[in-house]
Amino acid sequence: MPCPIPRRALLAAALLAACAAPAAASGLPFDIAPTANLQYEWARVDSDLGSLQTEDGFRRARLGLRIKGDNKKWQLVLDHDFADKTPPDAYLELTPGEGQSFRIGQFKQPFALEDAIADKQTAFLEASPVGAFVISRRIGAEYARWGKRGTFNAAVFGHRLDGTSDSPGASLRGTWLLRSGKEDSAHVGLSLASESPRSDSASYSLNAGTTLSDLRLASTGAIAGVDRIDRAAVEGLWVRGAWSLQAETAKVFLRRDAGDLGGDASTVQLTWSPTGDGRSYKRGVATAPAPKGHVGWELALRWGVIDLDDGPAMRGGRAESWGLAATCYPHPNVRVIANLLQYDSDRRGVANDPLTAGLRVQLTY
Repeated sequence: MPCPIPRRALLAAALLAACAAPAAASGLPFDIAPTANLQYEWARVDSDLGSLQTEDGFRRARLGLRIKGDNKKWQLVLDHDFADKTPPDAYLELTPGEGQSFRIGQFKQPFALEDAIADKQTAFLEASPVGAFVISRRIGAEYARWGKRGTFNAAVFGHRLDGTSDSPGASLRGTWLLRSGKEDSAHVGLSLASESPRSDSASYSLNAGTTLSDLRLASTGAIAGVDRIDRAAVEGLWVRGAWSLQAETAKVFLRRDAGDLGGDASTVQLTWSPTGDGRSYKRGVATAPAPKGHVGWELALRWGVIDLDDGPAMRGGRAESWGLAATCYPHPNVRVIANLLQYDSDRRGVANDPLTAGLRVQLTY
């Protein structure tokens, strides 16, 4: 649902900017920089099962600080989302040598290309169906390594800072470079994860392409008796000039005494920049275009599917989607994204094929 930014968020932004400048000029052995990620959205969902929904509001309103040591060997990242009313990132990262780092705190756990791409870099407003299976942010510790052959990230984790998702586990993601160059890079990758929910339950769902609507096209509801959750994903990414292509498939396995259950999801995404502002390959992801001196554009096509049906104990439904998106980069700190998504879903014999339109204005620094 839409969430207005309270006045304290605007006050916090002013205070961050005011404090960072004196700190940077004080000669201290570190630099302090304010950060912001503000996203205002409009969405319209035309569903077969209800009235037309049109909503607008802040999707994210993150403000924070990034403190970096002068020797580039450590950084502290702290931010708070005033729209979601929770701290997304709060971690200390140490870089003892070239090509490796250690991180402790709350951060995105390494699993799936879909989640490794930051929301500042996505071609669509929301994640593909593969995003339903990611771990996202938890308190944990991570070791990362990268180089000419690829990347490797491994982490152990527990619950979130807000106390939710109390499920200790471990995850890893590795990528292997097939090609590496300024204009042409490609990799294949594998992710694995396992966790044990203290609630002994699990649930998965897919929205209609926007968080401003409560419509769910596929949903398992709460599944009881879950001892362990195992995940696996395989991925491929190719970046060449103005083009990028990525594909990923993921599976989740719910280990239970009453019988194991499972779901799967897949996606393929193609992007192209008519202004020649292609994505760049960096440490296992395709970063967003960065036009210089002109207005940049990127167009995207995406297909995705999720299947949450597995016998009478799990009837979450199946949903397939096609999407088109266009992103405009009028300024280095501003981008405007529009997308159109057509869904074909069926849950417990009830079909629903909504059409979702969305628009986002995003300011980051």
